[in-house]
Amino acid sequence: MRTPQLSLFRPLRMAAALLGICTLAGCGDGQPVASEAPRATALSPRVLQEFDCTASVTAGVRCAPARGSAGGASATIIGNSGVFVQLASSNVSYDTLTEILQFDVTVKNLMNEALGSPNGVVADPDGIRVFFHSGPTPTSGTGVVSVDNPDGYGDFTAMNQPYFTYHEILLKNAVSSPRPWRFHIPRGVTATFGVYVETDVQYLLVINEVLANPGGAITDSNGEWFEIYNAGSLAVNLQNLVIADSATAGRRPYHRIPSSFWVRAGGYAVLGGSADTLLNGGVPVDYAYGSALALANSLDAIKIARVYGTDTLTVDRAAYLSAAISAQNGISRELKNPLLDNSNIDGANWADAAISAVYGPGGRGTPKAQNSAFVP
Repeated sequence: MRTPQLSLFRPLRMAAALLGICTLAGCGDGQPVASEAPRATALSPRVLQEFDCTASVTAGVRCAPARGSAGGASATIIGNSGVFVQLASSNVSYDTLTEILQFDVTVKNLMNEALGSPNGVVADPDGIRVFFHSGPTPTSGTGVVSVDNPDGYGDFTAMNQPYFTYHEILLKNAVSSPRPWRFHIPRGVTATFGVYVETDVQYLLVINEVLANPGGAITDSNGEWFEIYNAGSLAVNLQNLVIADSATAGRRPYHRIPSSFWVRAGGYAVLGGSADTLLNGGVPVDYAYGSALALANSLDAIKIARVYGTDTLTVDRAAYLSAAISAQNGISRELKNPLLDNSNIDGANWADAAISAVYGPGGRGTPKAQNSAFVP
C-alpha cells in the first residue's frame, strides 16, 4: 500500500491502570491481581475512573472507586467493576530457601477493541506490556522486595520500570497465555505494588452512513458527507487519521485530519465537504474535508486508515457500484447493523434512509443519530 506524504508517527498507545494495591503475600490462586481504570499519565490523554484495590488470603481482592477520581469519562469504562482489562493469578508458590514468590499471570481483554494490535490483525511489535508504576513496596515486616524476572526495563511513567510482555493479540474476552512472575520477598514481609498495561488498541470505527448525491440545489462539493460510528469501548481521537475515496480513476491522495476531535464510545462523527449548514443542506458536519474527497455517483469507495510505521493500516472501507441504489438524490444509505459486514453499500446490510428521517430543509438521513434502518 502506498504511504501518504505526511510525517510518520508512532500511533497513540493506551495505558490502562490495572492494579491499585495487591498484597504480595496474599494473591491466591484464581484471584484477580488487578482492577483499576486508566489514570492520567503521559501515555494517556484520558482521565478515567480510578479504583483502589486490596488483597489478602482471607478477603481476596476488593476494589472501590478512589476518592477524588475523575468520573466524567466513566461512560467509556466497561466491565462489572469498571475495567478495560483484567489480570488474574494462579499457581502461587513460595520457596522459603530462595525467598522467591512465584505465580502465573494472565491478561484478559474486556473491551470491544482488540488489545495488542492497531487493527485486530497486525500485532504490536512491542506486545502487551504490563509495567510497574509503583512498588513493590513493603508495608509490614523487614526486608527488600524486588521483581526477580522482568522481561526488561522501560521508561513509561518514570525511568527503569520493570515490565512483563505478552506477545499476543487479544480479541474481546480473550485471555492470554499465562506468564510466570517472580518476586524476591523475605518471609513475613507484606508488600504492595501497582501496574499498568501499555499496548496498541484497535480503532473500531465503522462507516455507518453515506450521502453521495445531495441532489436539488445543494452542490456535490458542499452536500456530500459520510458518518462514522465508534463501535468500541474507548473514545477515539480522529486527529492524524487519513481518509480518501477511490473512484474509477483510482484512489485520491490520502487526506490527513490535522485537528483534534474525539468520537466517544457509541458516538457518531460526520465528515463532509462543508460545515456551513446553509450550503450543505443542514448537515451537522464535525469535520469539513473540502475538496479532498469527491464522491462519484457510482463505482466509488470511502476509506479510513491510520498511519503505522512507514505504512497505512485500513480502519474501515465501504464501496458502492450502483447509482440507482447508493446515489439517489438527497437520500442517504444507512448501515443496518454496524457489527456486521459493511463493505458493500449496495448490499443487504445497507438500506435507504426512511422517508420520515428528515434533516435540514428536506434531506433524508440521520446524521449524528441512530440510523432509521438500524436492526439490532
